[in-house]
Amino acid sequence: MSHWSFLKTDLNEKQDLFIDCRSQAQYQESTLKGAYYFPFVKKAFASDPDSSKKLLGPIEEILALAKKEEKSRILVFDEGMGMFASRLVFLLRCAGFQNAFLIGQRWPVDGAKEKGSKELDCGPASKVRKLEGVIDKAFLEKNLTRLQIFDTRTPEEYDGKLPRLTAPEPGSLCGRLPGAFLWDWRMLYDANGDLVDKTFFNKKLRGFPFMPERTTVIYDYNGARSSLLAMMLKEVGYNDVNVYVGSWFEWRKSNLPKQAANIYGQASAGASAPRVGGVDRKS
Repeated sequence: MSHWSFLKTDLNEKQDLFIDCRSQAQYQESTLKGAYYFPFVKKAFASDPDSSKKLLGPIEEILALAKKEEKSRILVFDEGMGMFASRLVFLLRCAGFQNAFLIGQRWPVDGAKEKGSKELDCGPASKVRKLEGVIDKAFLEKNLTRLQIFDTRTPEEYDGKLPRLTAPEPGSLCGRLPGAFLWDWRMLYDANGDLVDKTFFNKKLRGFPFMPERTTVIYDYNGARSSLLAMMLKEVGYNDVNVYVGSWFEWRKSNLPKQAANIYGQASAGASAPRVGGVDRKS
């Protein structure tokens, strides 16, 4: 597999702050020695100031912990380089801490284990500050027609058949952002559950009518599945990559334009044509 620089397999208890993004029950049963658990990473956030402060609070706490414990790196893991660990690494990097990495191993990760006992549900930050690479609803509304947009949900969500992948609620609005192209986030992994190599990734990327120099926005349901693709795009030369953290969770509640709109549990009206990239294109 081609090496992704945001993956690390060398663990060092003295220099690394470990963060476990698996479920609370899994964390309490067994985790890496000294690892912390921050439940915020599984929550959805909108674009309003209060939501932004709730997102920023735990990030600031993690950075303060790393400084207090004199850790030079922050290593994050879940079941296997998945969406919640990727989300946290991406957010830490957006906050300016570039020594944040995914552990490039599937659980159980090598290293000393113990029962998890460091659960921190932090309060909000005192003020809002900009995270580089995180955009809000207002930015999208202003620039929608000038952006290249990836939707990293499943085809069923993208086509307006499901409002979200897990526990869809009848009566919820399904659909997608106008002009978005589908890249199912599951396609970022191979059959063994490892990240695809860069050669394969770049080949799929050439199947989209996108340009590395243009502003790129990625979204899903709550901004978690988008983060892995964002880091991969940055590593292969995309210059301006952003995650819409509110994603469909927020957009569906607005009066802003939508495609493939449908109420889950009701008969579907005709869906608009999909925009799916990642296929081989003749040069």
